[in-house]
Amino acid sequence: MKNPFRPTPTKNTYNLGLGAIRQMDAIIVFLSKILGMEAQSQPKSGTTSDSPKISLEDYFEFEYTAQGRHEYIDGKIVAMAYTSEEHGSILTNLITALANCLREEDCKVYGSDRMLFAKECKQVFYPDLLIVCGIHEFYQTTKKMKASLNPVVIIEILLDSTEYLDKTTKTRCYKKIPSLRQIVFVSQKEKHIRILEREDERWIDTEFYEEADVPKIGNCEIPLTEVYRKVEFA
Repeated sequence: MKNPFRPTPTKNTYNLGLGAIRQMDAIIVFLSKILGMEAQSQPKSGTTSDSPKISLEDYFEFEYTAQGRHEYIDGKIVAMAYTSEEHGSILTNLITALANCLREEDCKVYGSDRMLFAKECKQVFYPDLLIVCGIHEFYQTTKKMKASLNPVVIIEILLDSTEYLDKTTKTRCYKKIPSLRQIVFVSQKEKHIRILEREDERWIDTEFYEEADVPKIGNCEIPLTEVYRKVEFA
């Protein structure tokens, strides 16, 4: 028996329904792609294991609309790790000291929201601090997003979850950046700073841990006590 409440389909309603279905399919494919990348990245802070590789272009597309920040390491999206109160205090102390030291210089200090593209190894990072001197070179990732290319100093405040990655994969990549002069590792567990400094084709490794030590970061001499001012170790 014919249902009197169901309209008889016509060619126009069929075409409209088919168009809507195709549009919905396209939306589902797009959302699946984005949500899939989000799912891959969220549980992977500080590690690149177990997540599928994606293209650099897909990473930039994802990162432009992502709520949090993610790095691109070995072809994989890596969510940024949680940072502690000690990490935040050390970061503030370093930004203050470096900004004051460099205020008359042709250099700028950038915090952890500045994206770095290491084109020599096609990886993308958010170091805790960057110093760029002279002309700042950028890689235009999207129309409204760009990444730094030529830091002279990179500073990483070490976390338990990222320390191994910082000292291995990231460091090997950082060393390939032609402009880079120093890689600085700062402990948040104790008063300890390690500086790798480029000298011709070699990297000189120096540690600072004595109370009276004054490490030179870039052109700035910053006492160890200033780096760790008001920092209470757990």
